[in-house]
Amino acid sequence: MPASQKQPLRLLIAEDHVVVRQALRVMLEMEPELEVVGEAPDGEEALRLAHELKPDLVLMDIRMEGMDGVEATRRMRQELPDIGVLVLTGYGEDAVLLRAVEAGAHGFLLKDASAVEVKEAIQRVVRGESLVTPSLLRKLLDEFAHRERDTQPAHADLTPRELEVLEALARGLSNEDIAKELVISEKTVKTHLGNIFSKLHVAGRVQAMLYAIREGLVKV
Repeated sequence: MPASQKQPLRLLIAEDHVVVRQALRVMLEMEPELEVVGEAPDGEEALRLAHELKPDLVLMDIRMEGMDGVEATRRMRQELPDIGVLVLTGYGEDAVLLRAVEAGAHGFLLKDASAVEVKEAIQRVVRGESLVTPSLLRKLLDEFAHRERDTQPAHADLTPRELEVLEALARGLSNEDIAKELVISEKTVKTHLGNIFSKLHVAGRVQAMLYAIREGLVKV
């Protein structure tokens, strides 16, 4: 299908500050490839609207009154696993970032990101890639490094093929790109990822990536 005939990506904005929420909507709707289908002031409303509207992706503020972005992300990943979650974070929120990783967020973006950066981030997450900017990656790694390591590393149980898939994931490749690189099907990639997440006891791609980097399985 030609790009001009593709359906726009359907987005839900979860942000408790009205001005920020409206500014995000205006910025996003300037792009013909994007469509904002709903707004939520808190995590509970975001979860309700996600069930009702079935967006492709939720832009999730990490700090909101009531149900915060971390809990909303965790619930969304459990109840609506096909919906991408891109967490919006400000400076000084390092401690809560790892909680969002553990909740299964697909990516992270600073709130001061440009329109081009936001659009690219949305497209990457919808394609199945994990997204962490270099500055946020360093903060996440610093937080993750303080976690106690097991005597027996979890990746010791991974098969050689699963290690290859994990290494490719940690380089930021999508399922499609991993399949092409390893000459396997996307369905096989998804099966390997399910096994990897289970064996490493992680919630998703970003947490698996942090594990791989911390354990020296991939260089960044």
